[in-house]
Amino acid sequence: MKKTLFSIFAFMALCLTAGAVSWNDMCIGKGVDASWYATAEAQTIADKVLSIQKNSGGWMKNLEINTMTDAEINTEKGKKSEHSCLDNVATTREMRFLAKVYQGTKVEKYKTSFNTALRMVLNAQMKVGGWGQYWPRSGGGSYQDYITFNDDLFTNVMKILRDIYENKGDFADIADEATREKCKSAFDRGLQCIIKCQVDDNGTPAAWCAQHDTIDYLPTEGRPHELPSISGYESAALLSFLMSVENPSEELQNTITTAIEWLDNHKYMDNAKVEDFTNTNNEADRRVVSATGSALWARFIQIGGESGRKIYNKLFTKLQNRNKKRSYTQNGTTYTYTEYEIAKNSYDATKAYQPIYSIYADTIQHLYYRFLYNYEDADSITDWKGCEVPTSLNALRRTKYQFLGSWCYKTIHTEYPAWKQKMDIINNASDATAYELSNGTNTGTNTGALYNFKDGFSIGNNNGSKNYSTGKNNTVKYTQGVTYTINIPANTAVTKVTFYGYDNYTGTNSYISSLNGVNYSTTDYVFPQKETAESDGIYTTQTITLNTPATGSLPFVLGGKQTCLIITVYTVETTGVEKVYAIDATNGKPIKYIKNNKLTINKNGKTFDAVGKEL
Repeated sequence: MKKTLFSIFAFMALCLTAGAVSWNDMCIGKGVDASWYATAEAQTIADKVLSIQKNSGGWMKNLEINTMTDAEINTEKGKKSEHSCLDNVATTREMRFLAKVYQGTKVEKYKTSFNTALRMVLNAQMKVGGWGQYWPRSGGGSYQDYITFNDDLFTNVMKILRDIYENKGDFADIADEATREKCKSAFDRGLQCIIKCQVDDNGTPAAWCAQHDTIDYLPTEGRPHELPSISGYESAALLSFLMSVENPSEELQNTITTAIEWLDNHKYMDNAKVEDFTNTNNEADRRVVSATGSALWARFIQIGGESGRKIYNKLFTKLQNRNKKRSYTQNGTTYTYTEYEIAKNSYDATKAYQPIYSIYADTIQHLYYRFLYNYEDADSITDWKGCEVPTSLNALRRTKYQFLGSWCYKTIHTEYPAWKQKMDIINNASDATAYELSNGTNTGTNTGALYNFKDGFSIGNNNGSKNYSTGKNNTVKYTQGVTYTINIPANTAVTKVTFYGYDNYTGTNSYISSLNGVNYSTTDYVFPQKETAESDGIYTTQTITLNTPATGSLPFVLGGKQTCLIITVYTVETTGVEKVYAIDATNGKPIKYIKNNKLTINKNGKTFDAVGKEL
């Protein structure tokens, strides 16, 4: 027992001091107690962050600032005139760290440094709404200046802009109101940029590339192995982010749905995954193996048809104009190529919608921009110059870069159905107002058996030991046999309730046992049991319209097993107020009015709430 207690206290001390936590985790608060950011240790690290902040406002990538030595810090101080970076979470994670330390200490210099970095992020946004890897930009036609979705650069910037303009948590009052409005405007322009970059696959909206051109928004190349294509990895990350946008416009909803459909129709292989192994040459390697409940997508999916012809001809023309030569010596003979020759002669238009691979290594530059179509080892060929060249990746490139992955599987099969269900609720609300009670809308101020949600809703229960707990995909766990009570704000009546989620166990189905005093059978509103203990739950939607609108409180009981749910309540006002505040003189239609106790504004055919968020 003493040994166990000692281990617990040791772990708690580790979390408090953050001594063994990576820089990235320290910046996002993973494995670190919130109180630590007010300590002298945290301020010492924050002072290091300030000391190497670039003159342009940000920081360089791949720096573990918390563990850097004085000598390493001094080296970085000598580079302060170099450009700032947004790639590999650079700058945005330092901003998150400074925000935490500022909230813990209220020391003004950390807030000042944060806002200097924020000005850099705002200045770095292109007129088209996107961001490149560096600010100031690299210039000279560098791929670093393209609209960059690669490695989540774009979404990392968008997430911190949203956190700032929402003015909550670590970002409460760290920026003034005018700056927060600029963040909201930058965020909205970023959303439009993402929508414009959605690839047109011969008239069908597809997904995204890792980089896009700033003029025509077309997919474009990155490094010599990152060929124009549709990216399974970057698209999955983008879609996860887009589905987190509150009150998305019809245009954005359509973008998400069409991208999901395209990716679902263009997977590389069903019931498969990539695994690490040691090959017969005793090398670390990767291979494709069978796996139920999984599927594979390519990091680079070759585009076909007229769209593909346009995109790849643009690449070939660019390489031809650049006229960069690459040489390689094999068996005493030196072969010299232009990058244009390599790309043009290796591209195979008949391989449309198949994965593209390429090898990037300084010692074999004659493979730059060479299209390969085999993941696992295949025979080499003799090319048009007489040089023997590979037709596949090798073990080193398979392990050093993720060319195949299951990135889209969860996005398509778990995240999208939950998002679609939420959108159906919002879009079908009609005159009612829908409120979601989920982990995503939980305020984090729960006290024991009382779970607090946005907009004044809360859920209590008659069992004080049933504290707030989360399931997958923003669900909240509810225990069978416990009476839960939804507490409804004043002047509000609930007319309908939707329960969306899954039975968290095998053995028996869970179900809605009662709602608002009405009892139901074990077969009326069912959430099917899991197929196996390891499998995902079976997501199900159950909607009940109340015979009499509920005010004040709304009790419900679940039967069977623990159920993980997102609950949506549809409400109407009970005051009957719907007062028009202003009239548009040109057409007589109301442009500002109260509906369901909320100020609503109509402008240019769109509807907004009081803070300007489109509804």
